[in-house]
Amino acid sequence: MSYFFPHATREATRQKTVNDFEKHCQIAIDIRDRLLSEFIEYVPLFDKLVAIKREEGELDWGYEKWKDIYAKNGWTEVEGQPQYRSGIDIKDYSDITGKEIKREEPKLIEGSEKWNEFVKIIDGITYRNSYPEDQQMYWQWFWWNFNTKNFQERLELIKASSYDLDFLDKHDDSIYFHEAFLVIMGVSPDKMKRDKFKSWLVMSISLKVEELDYFEAELEWFKKEYTEFEEWQILLRRFGKNKDFLNDRTGLELEIDTQEFIEWALKNGIIEKDTAHFRDGSEAPFEASFTEMLHKELMAKKLIKQGKHHHTWVWASTKNAYNYLVRSLFENQTPKNYWIDEPYKRKNARWEPWQHYFGNDISRPQNQTTEPSNAPKIDLIVQKLIVEHDKGNINGFKYPECT
Repeated sequence: MSYFFPHATREATRQKTVNDFEKHCQIAIDIRDRLLSEFIEYVPLFDKLVAIKREEGELDWGYEKWKDIYAKNGWTEVEGQPQYRSGIDIKDYSDITGKEIKREEPKLIEGSEKWNEFVKIIDGITYRNSYPEDQQMYWQWFWWNFNTKNFQERLELIKASSYDLDFLDKHDDSIYFHEAFLVIMGVSPDKMKRDKFKSWLVMSISLKVEELDYFEAELEWFKKEYTEFEEWQILLRRFGKNKDFLNDRTGLELEIDTQEFIEWALKNGIIEKDTAHFRDGSEAPFEASFTEMLHKELMAKKLIKQGKHHHTWVWASTKNAYNYLVRSLFENQTPKNYWIDEPYKRKNARWEPWQHYFGNDISRPQNQTTEPSNAPKIDLIVQKLIVEHDKGNINGFKYPECT
């Protein structure tokens, strides 16, 4: 069974999602541009610092490289202050109650007691710059410069996404939470790689660091990560029971039973069954074993463009190619069982049985009798069908007469 987004609402649903992502993308751009502006304003040597080469695996510049930049550009070295980071919990006990109390002691950053600072007066403004402050400003800007590219790429993926939901057929046992999330938002995850979605999670971490002030994101509608979207919360309430969020808080590995999701999504009008191009298999004029092989070969040679065997096939080639195929099958009595069981059909090529597979899109195909340019491809298909399906029991391959 195939599914699709409801025609009546799918454009509006997806457009709302696109609009939301455009607004979120703009917030990322605003944060990136502000951080760059502040970096330039407070760190006059920003361009030279950005150009510092780091060895593979190194995250920071290294104090010596940073110091060298300032020394070579005429700044004055002055004594700095040791730097501390958050420490570990130390256990204490109250003398009165004996109740355990935890306190945190700051921990000295190793080597920072030797980190000096640099000062310089530029255009009447006195700058006093330190290694950890410069490094932090750089990393905030660098992070958001990279983050913005991910926002923009994700937005383009959503804009370019199709309305196809083939992944529901492909993964008929289970799908991921984030795939169901995208479907609710009117976006097909068929061609969206999971790593693009994962970057959304990773890049959202900086928005949740309390000591960093991103006032651009302090808006009621802004979602700091995908788990804050209403659509995600709906999924959690419906499918999050008994899921191990302690071991996977991201939802990237959590799965939903595909059939259970389909049933729920159909009930709530999120998707619909795609029955527009279905054929009734009980009325098929030829055996399924033959038509499955024919469908596979026609798809491989790009003569048809419909991707499902149980759909009405859409002819992608010329009408005379269609005529050539049917006449060639007729001349070679293929599929064989069709002609043996009902020999009266041998008099003339009949088009009606093929309408079951191709519909009525090709009008008066019997009039398209010129030999098509892709006749050799069709000949190979017919020969293969004779060998595979009829075990080569038809004597001599016959070509249709063309004018």
